[in-house]
Amino acid sequence: MSNKRKRSASSWDKRAIWLRQPFIRRTIKLDRDRAANRVRAYLYGNILVLAALVALTPENIESGRGVILVIGTTATTFVAHLVAEVVSDRVRVQKPGSETALRHELRDALPIASSGALPSLILVTAWLGWTEPTLALIIADASIIVRFVILGSVLSFLTDSPSSWRSFLSGVSLAIVALLVAVLKIVLTH
Repeated sequence: MSNKRKRSASSWDKRAIWLRQPFIRRTIKLDRDRAANRVRAYLYGNILVLAALVALTPENIESGRGVILVIGTTATTFVAHLVAEVVSDRVRVQKPGSETALRHELRDALPIASSGALPSLILVTAWLGWTEPTLALIIADASIIVRFVILGSVLSFLTDSPSSWRSFLSGVSLAIVALLVAVLKIVLTH
């Protein structure tokens, strides 16, 4: 490679460094276990909310049943995840959990709650008649697919490490798989 090409590539690297930086910096860096717990909750929440959304019809949304299903799925998944984490943490350390441990587990489970928040709000707008139920369902599904796509950015944020194309492409691949599963579910169950 010529010196001119090397200089050109290095100047591009310097200008594009912002692309690899997290948009928001964490004040406290998480250890790998905490980051893994949050990513697990993020994925688990997204998968179960997407499964709930795929099962809905426009009629479910108009009746309010769809909103209740998504909120119920989110809430019960959050509680089940929290209980499982608290119990498994107790087994791991072999003593009753502290208040600090419970706070950590609550914080680690929040990605599940965030998975269902936006789709629920979108479905509420259709239930209230502000948007068409079919459009609301498409947007709610898309919001979860986007959450899969940005997984690499979420991981970069949690670990305070630079993003990469590889992590972005992993998120896109995960979104494609999730979308294929959702379509397969629709084909097989409707």
